[in-house]
Amino acid sequence: MSLIIKPARALVTAVALVFIWYGAMAGLFRLSEQAPAALVLFPGRHLSVQALPEGTSILKWNGFFAILASDRAGYVAALYDAGFPLVFPARSSGCLSYRALR
Repeated sequence: MSLIIKPARALVTAVALVFIWYGAMAGLFRLSEQAPAALVLFPGRHLSVQALPEGTSILKWNGFFAILASDRAGYVAALYDAGFPLVFPARSSGCLSYRALR
């Protein structure tokens, strides 16, 4: 019985750590806005393209995620106010990266 509990406990711990990591990343991004763009998951559920906050540019938009950018201070908070539940930093390199189209 203890052989079954240990892998399950390890899986629950790993999933909890991933949620904590991404939650912390979203929270710090809201405070610092230290990324060239913002990544939002499932944008069509929360907002239409026409209802984006003023001054927000779309770098990429599909059914699974959107990469949005703005040069205005406070644009991350404006995305939260517009209805997005989580806004992550999108960097030009790394696991949440984007590539600008040429």
